[in-house]
Amino acid sequence: MNNCAIICEYNPFHSGHKYQLDVVRAHDASNIVCVMSGQFVQSATPAFCDKALRAECAIIGGADAVIELPAAYATASAQAFAEGAIKIIAAIKNADTLAMGATADAEVIKRIADIKIADKVEFKRVLTQNMKSGKSYNAAATAALIELFARKHPDKAYGVDDVLTEPNNILCIEYLTALATYAPHIEPLIIARRGALHGSAELDTEHISATAIRTASDDGRFQAVSKYLPCRADKISEFRNNHAPDTELYKNIAVFALKCKDLNAIARLRDCSEGMEYLLKSVAHLYSFDEYLSVAVGKRYGKKRVYRLFLDAVLGIEKGLTDCEFCTRLLACKKTFDFSILPACVKTNNADIKAAASADAQVARVLAVDEKAVALYNTLCRIDGDYYNYSLVKI
Repeated sequence: MNNCAIICEYNPFHSGHKYQLDVVRAHDASNIVCVMSGQFVQSATPAFCDKALRAECAIIGGADAVIELPAAYATASAQAFAEGAIKIIAAIKNADTLAMGATADAEVIKRIADIKIADKVEFKRVLTQNMKSGKSYNAAATAALIELFARKHPDKAYGVDDVLTEPNNILCIEYLTALATYAPHIEPLIIARRGALHGSAELDTEHISATAIRTASDDGRFQAVSKYLPCRADKISEFRNNHAPDTELYKNIAVFALKCKDLNAIARLRDCSEGMEYLLKSVAHLYSFDEYLSVAVGKRYGKKRVYRLFLDAVLGIEKGLTDCEFCTRLLACKKTFDFSILPACVKTNNADIKAAASADAQVARVLAVDEKAVALYNTLCRIDGDYYNYSLVKI
């Protein structure tokens, strides 16, 4: 193995993540390069703690470098999240492996992904048919994969629906699909997840979920789960005590941002489709984020989709943004890390980031979202500074 990549959020970095890094290192990776979400994560919510601290934990935990995934991708659907990260990974010098965690058998994951890759025309047809029947995109995609898998592998179809309910498995499928398009030279390394499942509240197991850690922290029980934080638990606790993002303030800002947009502006937002703008404007008299959710979330639109639409409104994320060229920054690395393996789009200092944006309007457009994301996160956390108040973390 030469260089291995991992796509992650580390929200926060816990013992299960440390286990995965240890497994990858045991495969003799020369470098482990993580592509990690910044101040907002895929659920379109503020990160549990600052990106610099999460990147620092990753380096201490066994990674060689951590690259920031631009906010336009980090807060996107599973497909765009995967594509954004793999666009970066594809250009890492001598990258030959992408490690990922799953709860299902690796061969089943690969067979499902193959449907999206080799049978994409039929998949799209069945997906569209399911959406016309009133299903949300995610429900329609799941139903399409189950149907096509049963056609191709009738003797192995039992339990595929369970595979497709687990977020880690869904991301693996999207990673494999994106690899086929952007980096066919990179091989997947699917590692069986140990301990609690994604989103589980279980606290008595080998590795608990990041959700359980966040929930415990919100409930004032951080010390009860700190043993599952192998790196910088004291600094994470300090951050949460002094700078935990004000989620109620975020909800108020999000409602304000949406109310300020007319029908056409809402329609241009990344996650708006199928006339969703008419639904949202019809309930514009509401003032509560949770009231908006209660009206908008249903069979047609999932909760995460609506959350992303609110964040789109706040950060100005419009359709087509993830088709643009972009640059990003190296968040952290070991002192011995070889910068020469980095893709050209990954910058190690603010001057190079600003120069890239000045030279390319597309890069500037994507970067503007990251600048807003940091300004918003710092506001929610009562922290001074902006996107450019950042120094590379070296350990």
